[in-house]
Amino acid sequence: MPYQLLCNWLILLICLTGLNGCQQQQPQPPLLQVGQRQLTLQQFDRELQLSYPDLSQLPAADRLPLKKQLVNRLIERELILAEAQRIDIQVTPDELDAAMVQLRGNYSAEEYLQILRDAGQSLQSWKAALKLKLITMKVSDAVISAQVLVSDAEAEKYYLAQRDEFRRPAELRARQMLFSTVEDAKRVLSKLEEGGDFASLAREHSLSPDREDGGDLGYFSQGQLPPEFDQALFKLPAGQVSAPVTSPYGIHLFLVERRRRAGLRAFAAVKTEIVAKLAQQREEDAFHQWLEGLHRSTVVSVNWELLTTKTAR
Repeated sequence: MPYQLLCNWLILLICLTGLNGCQQQQPQPPLLQVGQRQLTLQQFDRELQLSYPDLSQLPAADRLPLKKQLVNRLIERELILAEAQRIDIQVTPDELDAAMVQLRGNYSAEEYLQILRDAGQSLQSWKAALKLKLITMKVSDAVISAQVLVSDAEAEKYYLAQRDEFRRPAELRARQMLFSTVEDAKRVLSKLEEGGDFASLAREHSLSPDREDGGDLGYFSQGQLPPEFDQALFKLPAGQVSAPVTSPYGIHLFLVERRRRAGLRAFAAVKTEIVAKLAQQREEDAFHQWLEGLHRSTVVSVNWELLTTKTAR
């Protein structure tokens, strides 16, 4: 996963962290009450700062709509957490650790912690946010899993109606190695010219997180990678290694493994992708409908006067 995309995703997920300890206090009066769960104005302000760090710079009239949006998100979250508690859904330490490893991907533990720091978050708060995400997924599976089945016929119908979605441009598959100096790149290039295996040497010498996969970049088309990559890769014939290439990230060696012409992807090749997409859409729709029903059946109260008075100050 690209570094900046992962940073952005981390920030977004942290903003949805659960309301830790919100049932331990009995504020008078609470800002928000969802069933038996309560939230004080002080707790809300902490959530607000995570979601909108620059909110104080906006006029009061612009701040209130954002606060109302957050209130609605918190209501939904508390409904989900209450349901998880009711049906005894939990996330074990092993499940949380496995999710952390999967999300980290090719990044080392130290690199991943640096991404968290760049996002302004601690490992502890990130684990709390990830735990909330896992609980939500489990609740979703428990309440709507039977409603999201997609047949082969439905998948093929979608494919025929959306053929343009499955047209691909010319692509190539490549590997890379990353070095800090041109001299290091040239030393490894000499080993390649002597018959060395690119993937093996990438695992041994590359500084890039994809070194664990032998520097595999997968398939991509022009414009998906940095321009320095495109300029080098799309001029190389399949099977050839580039000369050292300089980019803002360092010095690279590239290997083009295969080229693929533009065309329409076959239904057999995209069937699993279509089924997953349709199932996700149906799950999201069904979950939203379930959440609306739960909202209607739960006593929810918001002290809007307390919120607007605070905003006006």
